[in-house]
Amino acid sequence: MSIVVYACVWPVLLNTISAVGNADPTLVRLARSMDLSTPRLFQKVILPSSVPAIFTGIRLAGAVSILVLVAAEMIGAKAGLGYLINASQYNFAIPQMYAGIITISAVGVAFNQLLVTIERRLSTWRVPA
Repeated sequence: MSIVVYACVWPVLLNTISAVGNADPTLVRLARSMDLSTPRLFQKVILPSSVPAIFTGIRLAGAVSILVLVAAEMIGAKAGLGYLINASQYNFAIPQMYAGIITISAVGVAFNQLLVTIERRLSTWRVPA
């Protein structure tokens, strides 16, 4: 579990730092000229402008988490989809192996779609692409 957490922290952290640092300076100056306190500035200007990039990091971390989890199961587990794929490969059980691969793909697509839906809810101010 710690390997998965370690692999997922970096995309989220780096995208968050980049997003907060790239907030529109004109909007920040405008908010400061209206005497917004620092917490309100963060809440009303910086956080909304950072949501798309933060969710990009979260979606990347979601993909990385599935890949690292399956790889860890292939190496040192006695159960799980990674173990199923590895064991099926060694036993020439090709249908079970492809069933595991398709299941992992479906879980990844569903998880990504869930994150896209959450992102759309949290950034309703954005114009859809």
